[in-house]
Amino acid sequence: MSSDTLRSVLGRTDMTAPAIQASAGGMMRLYDKSVTAAVTEWRNSLQTCRVDQLVPLLYVANEVLQTSKRNRGSLFLEAFGPTLGSSLQFICERDPKNVERVRRTVKIWGDRRVFSLRFVGELMQGLEKHRPGNATTTANPPRTLSSPVTKKRMPSPSIKRTPVPDEGEDEHESSFLGDTTSSLLNVDFKID
Repeated sequence: MSSDTLRSVLGRTDMTAPAIQASAGGMMRLYDKSVTAAVTEWRNSLQTCRVDQLVPLLYVANEVLQTSKRNRGSLFLEAFGPTLGSSLQFICERDPKNVERVRRTVKIWGDRRVFSLRFVGELMQGLEKHRPGNATTTANPPRTLSSPVTKKRMPSPSIKRTPVPDEGEDEHESSFLGDTTSSLLNVDFKID
């Protein structure tokens, strides 16, 4: 995929899952060629998009970051790292209604160990001034953020779902409904 094609795909991003996945997929296609070019196109799209595209473009970055870390490696994390703090603040400044959505996304990165907890903490601290009720101060100049890449991956729990039929359901109805019925969660921790 070329940069022009990626720019076009990112420009059509909206809140629908297919649009977010298509944009993220376009960025992932550049993983082996140039993650820097993909992140630059994402950042340019963010700066020129309509207000209603800010959160979908954040979700594109989220999808790319989590997918690439899980399946490919840390190249996107390293490429997004230097621009992520200012990009998140840009989203919040351009539309203050998005502050909590941005914060929730950053918290997910910490919970899932996408980035180091220190980096996530620094991102959260940078967003604090955008929360309702917090005074915006210019006394503290922006700091250089730490490395965004998690050095050591913590073991993650494996989750198994065991279907449990609701009272009054027979065996056939339970198997037809599958996971839509109530279920128990068994969490097994495996330490390598």
